[in-house]
Amino acid sequence: MTSTPKGHRSRTGGQFAEEAKPPAKPVLVYLPEPLLERLDDWGRRNGTGRGRSITALLEGLLPSPAPPQPPPRAEKHLLRLELVRRSNPLYQQFRSRHYIPDRGLVGQQLQYLVFYANELVGVIGGASAVFTTQARDEFWGLAEDKETKTRQLNSIINNNIFRLEYPAPNLATMVISKWRKQIQLDWEELYGVEVAGFETFVVEERLWNGKTRNGACYRADNWELLGITRGYGDTNVRGRNHRNKTLKAKKLIYCRRIEGRELCSTYTASWNDPEKQKALNQKRVEMFADPLDLLLKTIRN
Repeated sequence: MTSTPKGHRSRTGGQFAEEAKPPAKPVLVYLPEPLLERLDDWGRRNGTGRGRSITALLEGLLPSPAPPQPPPRAEKHLLRLELVRRSNPLYQQFRSRHYIPDRGLVGQQLQYLVFYANELVGVIGGASAVFTTQARDEFWGLAEDKETKTRQLNSIINNNIFRLEYPAPNLATMVISKWRKQIQLDWEELYGVEVAGFETFVVEERLWNGKTRNGACYRADNWELLGITRGYGDTNVRGRNHRNKTLKAKKLIYCRRIEGRELCSTYTASWNDPEKQKALNQKRVEMFADPLDLLLKTIRN
């Protein structure tokens, strides 16, 4: 007999179909016929199926587990970031559990593993800014001319992913703050363009634990809430077809400037320049952590 509590969703590809729903999983149970008959009789009298009947009958008989003690408040000195490629298996594990599905990245990007007290607890990354969002464009005063705007956008980093699986109070804001400072240096070293600020987009949603995802950790790091995107239909901004409701959803727009920095006006990306591509690849080898060394270090810890 299998039983899934009412209101819960089944897993799809190993993940819950809707992250807003509390975790649950079906259980296969073999019961003797006499017990099933009495269980069904009780269910007919009380208007419940077998699964709900078992839940009702066991209620109060099993002691409730004590709530777990929350971890102590996060400490900055225990936090570190490791720059890795998107193909890194440790990165991919966390990326696969992010609420927005992985549709790949176009443009420049840098991704990091998040370690706290030597434990791998999440990922955070930055990528090329999206091309068009009205509230963001007005905030930065971007040019209407496409060529000029494209150059200016090279100064803005889009926080394309942030997945944290450790509930220490204030840790999320600490990670964002440390990431801003780290990626600014790495971005300028690798791509040779001065960073003027950051953007991110958050799907506001009520979560299974009663909390609401609304970008509070960004506001705590002094990012400005600019408004809400218009969302899009069955194709995303690059024309790719999809059916994902989260990708279609409207998103909260957050931005943060770096004081004293101006949008670049002369930078040219390396897409069509083989020499620049070669130099970039060499820098990546020097800057990125070795996947095997990182994996062994993580296992030992």
